[in-house]
This record gives sequence, structure tokens and C-alpha cells, in this order.
Amino acid sequence: MSAERFVIGIDLGTTYSAAAWAMMSDKKVQVERNWPTSGQMVGTKVPTEIAYPINSKGNSSLSWGYDISPRDRKVQWFKLGLETNELAPTLPQGMDVTDVACDYLKLLHEHVMTTISRRSGSAIMQNARFDYVLTVPAIWSDLAKNRTRIAATKAGLGGENSNLELLSEPESAAIYSLKTIENILTRIKVGDKIVVCDAGGGTVDLVAYDLKQIEPTLQVIECTTGTGDFCGGSFIDREFDKLFRARMGPAYEELSVVHRQHVIKNFETCKLAFRDDVGREIFYVNVPTVNNVPHAGVMGGEFEISRDQMRQLFDPVIRQILELIEEQVNMAKKDTGSVNAILLVGGFGESEYLYMRVKFWADTQGIEVLQPRDAATAVVQGAVLKGMEPKVGPNKTQVARRARLSYGVPTKEEFVEGRHLEVDAEYDEHTGKKLARNQIRWFIRINQLVSDDEIIRYKFCRRFKHLTYWEDSLVSSTLPIPPTRIDENVHKHCTIRSDLTHLDLRRDFQRERRILGLSTFYSAEYDLTVSLKNNNLNLSLSYGGNQYGVGDVKFETLS
Repeated sequence: MSAERFVIGIDLGTTYSAAAWAMMSDKKVQVERNWPTSGQMVGTKVPTEIAYPINSKGNSSLSWGYDISPRDRKVQWFKLGLETNELAPTLPQGMDVTDVACDYLKLLHEHVMTTISRRSGSAIMQNARFDYVLTVPAIWSDLAKNRTRIAATKAGLGGENSNLELLSEPESAAIYSLKTIENILTRIKVGDKIVVCDAGGGTVDLVAYDLKQIEPTLQVIECTTGTGDFCGGSFIDREFDKLFRARMGPAYEELSVVHRQHVIKNFETCKLAFRDDVGREIFYVNVPTVNNVPHAGVMGGEFEISRDQMRQLFDPVIRQILELIEEQVNMAKKDTGSVNAILLVGGFGESEYLYMRVKFWADTQGIEVLQPRDAATAVVQGAVLKGMEPKVGPNKTQVARRARLSYGVPTKEEFVEGRHLEVDAEYDEHTGKKLARNQIRWFIRINQLVSDDEIIRYKFCRRFKHLTYWEDSLVSSTLPIPPTRIDENVHKHCTIRSDLTHLDLRRDFQRERRILGLSTFYSAEYDLTVSLKNNNLNLSLSYGGNQYGVGDVKFETLS
């Protein structure tokens, strides 16, 4: 009997996370619903929150999700800190956001493994292989994706006998919706163009796809580069919290921390159900332990919010999402023609009011709006479906993606009068030739279509007297046409460090003599290879038939 293989999908959200899994022997996707709890109501998602007791030592002292005590110091919104320090929360002393993400993922992973063991049996688990697909926002930088990968690997996702893949959230949702939901499959066809809008707690991601084939395997092409912003449903929660504090006044301070948190949780339920119906002018949010605070609009323990106030909470975020949708639709129209449908997914994608506002705008454009069932878990279920696909061959989903950046390598070229600037001129210490430094050889250009299987390879030559670690830098640019030399529009993106010091200098490299003089040096022609599998940058160096530098890539923080 062959060993069982499990695929585990994890959707690490800003405010809520989800997990799902499947055994390859039956391919039935199981969404985790049985979260640890201290008595709260639970659902298909668990709060992306972790608490550090003041004297915590090791994971045994940590609590997370629904199981957090109000006495513990809770960390929220740490996911956004993986991308930008501006949105990072206050962290425990001595920790960075990658540490917190690692702790949370470790606890979530341990819980999922316990569930799988309970459902499948310990005998199957002993020799089983576990592969992981972790979803990330489409707008995330390579640095943020690398931080996520580091946190996940340290948390036990991936390793010696397993594989870890990162997959963009809207792509994952598209895979789930287009492969499994019949009422969507009956409303779209090959040749249609759809915009996937993944509206979550902290981010909204959009990608437009051209459907080349739906069955038997899904084949899509990105019409445009993905777009998005930090404008999810939790920003509405923050505005509600400001309103609640202001209206409660001194009475707010009398509420315990846990009761304040319950008020926010109660508002979240109200938020998803809000439709802006003309017949309903007042909405109610339960306030624990409080009966009447007349000046705040709390009567019988219910905080009253008018329909107009609800719109004021929603509309700044809704407007931002509509602007993003319109931008993506216009980009798709410009490049490939009209858009047929908008697919609303994600936790906030289940919002009735968001659906109504998007549909109102889309109707004026002749675009259908689709809100699939299980919109909140479409991302994590799509991750499992993607993980179960074969790695190669005709039966895997084929996605050609648009590069978000131009990627290149700084290089030196033989100096050509009239083409190169004199300020870039220098003479090669080994050959004596006049060279132009600060030039760039671009591997991939922004908006270029790149498939998963595509490996881009360029040859370079290095000259040296002594064998040391080799470092090669990758640069990037967001300009539509990247410059040919380094300037203020070119940013250092990452550095790959390759260890070839175990090779023999005389045996493995070409020995050369300088044109003038008796000194000798060595040269090596090598390849730098770049791929964008699942829109994740992979970089390696090839020399003498061997690969170097894999996994030893340092990404830069842009100022």
C-alpha cells in the first residue's frame, strides 16, 4: 500500500484565516470548521489573532483565534506588516512581524494536523506526505512573499518530505469557482473575460482573466497586471469602533476589553447583512453588560445605528473598491476587449451591500456580477484544488501571468561611443578593455506574459583572481519601458549568493592572461535563470551543469 498524500491549503487573512485539506485518494476537500474556542461561536474562519501572555515562554503559553483570553495581550493585523511597516501593529518586545506570523501559522498548522489525524487515523499519518499551498495577496511584493515563505517554513509548512507553494488569492478563488460551481459555469464560456475581485478584511485584490479553456482543464491568461489596495472590510470595523467610542463617551471606559471586542464582533455580523433597504432605517449592535445609555443611543443593550450612518461607515471603502474594479475593467478593455463578468469572493465579498453597489455599477457597463456560494472560503478551497493537480503535464491548470515588474541584472558592456555615457566608462582590470558600467540587461519586462513552465536564462561572464562567494544583484523597475542604465527609476530588488568555493580554481575555470603583462586571471561563463511560477520570483545560478544560490536570495526593502 502506497503512502497517502495530503494537500493542506491555508488562507492567512488580515482579520480571519481559513484552512482546508484533502487526501489524494479521494480528493474531497474538507474545510476546517472545528476551531479551538473559549465559548465563542465559530465558523469556517478563525480570527487572525494571537495572544502573548506577559511571561510567555514557548508556544505552550500562546493562545490564538477564538481561544484568546481577554487578559492576554492580543496581536492583530500582523499580516499587513509582512508587506508594509506602515500598517504593522505593535508587537511584543524583541519580535518582528515574521516571528508573529510564524507563531500563528504554527498553532493553526498543529490544529489542522490534529483534525486530520482524528479523521484519518494515526496509522495513515505515520508515512503520509503533506504538501502545502499558502495563499497571498496578488499585490504583494516579492519581499512580502519571501517573508511569508520564511514564516511558513519555520512554522513547519514544507520541509524535507513536503512541498510549500505560494498562490495568489484571486487566482486561487478563480480555480475554485471555475472548476466546481455549476451555476457559475453555466453563465460563462470560453472566450469570456472575467475580473476576480477578492475582497478580504485588509486587502482587496483584482485580476482580469481571459478564459481560453474551462474543461477538461482550466486555461486562462491574465488580461492585465493585478491591482489592489489596503481597503478591506476591517477598515469599516475600525470606523465603527471610532463611532462607538465617540458616542459612548465616558461610558466606553467602563466596558471591559473583552466586551469591547464583543461589540466589534457583533457589528461584523451586522456588516455582512447590511443591504441599505429603504424599509429599514435603524440597525442594532448588541453591547454586553450595558442596558441603557440614552446619549449614546444604547437602549435595552442595543446600540442603534441609522441607515445613513451605516452608509457613512461603508461608503469610503466601497468607493475605493469600485474605483479598483473600474480601473481593472478599463485596463482589460484596452488590452483585450470587453469584460463579461465580475466574480466577487473573499470574506467581505459576501457583503450584501458590496454586491448591490458593484452590481449597480456593473449593470451600466453590461457586466454580470457573480457571487459564488462559499465566497469566504473560495480562496482556501481553490488552494487545495491547485495543490492536488499534477505538477507537469496537460492536466494541470495553465495560467499565463503578467509580470508586475521589469526584472534585470546590472552588467558591464563593451563601451560604444555615442551609445554609452562617458561617466559610466571604466577599464577592465583584467583585459584592459574600455567598458560601460551601470548598464542593465532586462530578463522580464513589466506586463510581459510568463507561464509557470517558462524559464528565462541569460549568460554572463565573471573574471577573477581568487575564488570567493559570488553575488549577483537583480534590479527592478515599474516604468512601462525600463531604462537601459541604472537611474532613480531602477531599484535593487534582491541579491543571490552562490557558493562555488568547493570547486578547484585551476581545474574548473578558464585560465587567461592579461593582454599587457604577465599576470593571469580566471574566467567563468555562467547562466542566471529566472522564473515566475505562481507569480513567485525564483532565481538561481547555473555553472558546470549544477545549480547554485537556490534558497539563498536576499530581498531588499524599498525605501
